[in-house]
Amino acid sequence: MLKTILVAADGSTHANAAIDLAAEIAAKLGAKLIIVNVIRHVGLDRVPEELRSYEQLEHLRVTERELLQGAADEIVAAAATRARGRGAGAVETLTVVGDPADSLLKIADERKVDLIALGRRGLGAIKGLLLGSVSHKVSQLADCACITVPGPD
Repeated sequence: MLKTILVAADGSTHANAAIDLAAEIAAKLGAKLIIVNVIRHVGLDRVPEELRSYEQLEHLRVTERELLQGAADEIVAAAATRARGRGAGAVETLTVVGDPADSLLKIADERKVDLIALGRRGLGAIKGLLLGSVSHKVSQLADCACITVPGPD
């Protein structure tokens, strides 16, 4: 029986489709759902060039690190709301820094995940691949079942 499901969230339509399916499975089986966003790099503790004028006008300092973390937090919060809307009960959110595939595999191992749900393609730099590099690597190396979910496009 599936007790814990891991789903990757990056805000893409494919990831949203994976969240929908994972949430529906979790709701039917009473499984815990762990939603993860992986930040590829932590960012710098500097103000991006684009925001320097804003910093001077408003006397607010916003660093790359804070922007990346804020975006990741918003993505997992929206994903959790989406999952709960599909009936998932126990929902946990995580944001981690690292290689997306390696991070997902590590979390799956540490948390004894029974199923990983991934969008077929995400928001990676290379578009148009039949199967995204993260979903391909995870599905090949995971010690549990994996589902890759196509997006609506």
